[in-house]
Amino acid sequence: MTTEALSGWSSAAGPGPEAARVLRPHAGAVADAVLAAVDAEVGPFKEWLEGSRNLRQGVEQGIAGFLDQLESGDDGVLPRREVYFDFGRGELRAGRSIDAVLTAYRVAAQATWRTMAALGHAERLDPEALYGVAERIFGHMDRMSSATAEGFAYERSVRENELRDRRKRLVELLLREPPCAFAELEREAAKVRWRMPPALAVLAFGDERVTRIAARLPADTLVARVETMGYAVMPDPLGPGRRAGVAHALRGVRCALGPVVAPAEAGTSARLARLALGLPDAGGEPILVDERRVDLLLLSDEALADGLVAAAFGPLERLGPGQRARFEETLAAWLRHQGEVRLVARDLHIHAQTVRYRVGRLRDLLGERLDSAEGRLELELALHARRLRAAREDEAVSR
Repeated sequence: MTTEALSGWSSAAGPGPEAARVLRPHAGAVADAVLAAVDAEVGPFKEWLEGSRNLRQGVEQGIAGFLDQLESGDDGVLPRREVYFDFGRGELRAGRSIDAVLTAYRVAAQATWRTMAALGHAERLDPEALYGVAERIFGHMDRMSSATAEGFAYERSVRENELRDRRKRLVELLLREPPCAFAELEREAAKVRWRMPPALAVLAFGDERVTRIAARLPADTLVARVETMGYAVMPDPLGPGRRAGVAHALRGVRCALGPVVAPAEAGTSARLARLALGLPDAGGEPILVDERRVDLLLLSDEALADGLVAAAFGPLERLGPGQRARFEETLAAWLRHQGEVRLVARDLHIHAQTVRYRVGRLRDLLGERLDSAEGRLELELALHARRLRAAREDEAVSR
């Protein structure tokens, strides 16, 4: 603790020159009482004293300054306010709580008042003058505490900003494609005390506030906004209960979780998660890339997907809307049940003969596609692409 900080209680203004004249010869006794009281009641006091050889001298100078203010009546400004502000910053840098500092100020103010009151009574000082001294001592203690607390808070905000910037820098490095060197990732991770995991996944989100998302996720998650997108780098997303917990915490948030990858491939996880945000909503749950790979494949090139649909179902366009819908429904069920007519009939609640009729008509319209594995795959993908587009259009209308 600096000499000026411990002696700051002494700078409060007083009621008049008479009190200052009476108390000035006893500055040494007041200093003794202050040092003894703080030493007895405040734990970190000895740690503050390390290297402060002129502490007593500083306290006596502080008392002299207080008596000068007492004499002048100037109590509107905290003298040397920067001393207390910087002391608050220093306490956070030292890893200590501000509580002990504020306790020391309170103890010092009480010791000052007790000692000055006893001395004033002994010197037959007017009680009204002593009451004025007490008011200014404790008023000044409040101003001093406020300045120190502001310094402590300022240093904490500076550190938080620095940490946030470093965490963002790490997220940016992790998301690079092609990836940066693993040694560089480890160096940046060490700066923010983040342990590089063997596997991770990246969550992408758009309009949500970064702080809101970070508050919902495990403490070891890196969350930052990079350009226009928010990202959360999540270690060990496949740990017991981890994914379920994240899904519950983010329910109602529009977000997508990329696949689990090695740290060097985090950019791939982020890119796929970002792409998955274009998929239809998953009922309020996070969109999981691992469960929507076919959708992403179709979404990655919409022109290609449109061409696939047009080539597969062009022959059906000559049918009326209602008839086309029934034939597409029959085709989807037929592909789903691998051509088992009875299962298709049961699924669609129609007669098996109706199924055979419709499949026959589909063969006439679609040609050999129904009879080859490649053709059936194209048809299934085309159906999936059409459903995906319809779901996206419905979602866009509802927003």
